[in-house]
Amino acid sequence: MNANYICPHCRSYLNVNNRIVISAKNHKGKRGILLFSIRLGDYEIIKHPNFEMEENEKISMYCPCCSKSLLDSRIHENIYKILMQDEEDQEYEILFSGVYGERCTYRVTDGNVHTYGEHASKYLNFTNLIDMS
Repeated sequence: MNANYICPHCRSYLNVNNRIVISAKNHKGKRGILLFSIRLGDYEIIKHPNFEMEENEKISMYCPCCSKSLLDSRIHENIYKILMQDEEDQEYEILFSGVYGERCTYRVTDGNVHTYGEHASKYLNFTNLIDMS
């Protein structure tokens, strides 16, 4: 599927080639760029080797264009949101954990939630995810 990933604030395109570009800050206040796979459920992250992240550390994530936080605290303090637009211009909310090492992603549209990753049940409250979309 050819999809575009979009900032929910400024609607800038976040994907380049097969990667989603996100600005990040670790708990020590150091900043870096994270490159995520565009394939939902693929949790490979590319980053600079000097941008350190520890397992179970909450990483703050921002749009690299407008610098606004991608946090969606309506759902949970660890859940971030971007938008995905498919070939037919249908838009989905993509919700994902900001805790390094948690494999947890949700695709939300029209009252349906599709889960990805072995940790998806940690935040899964279908009513909350659907009502907030």
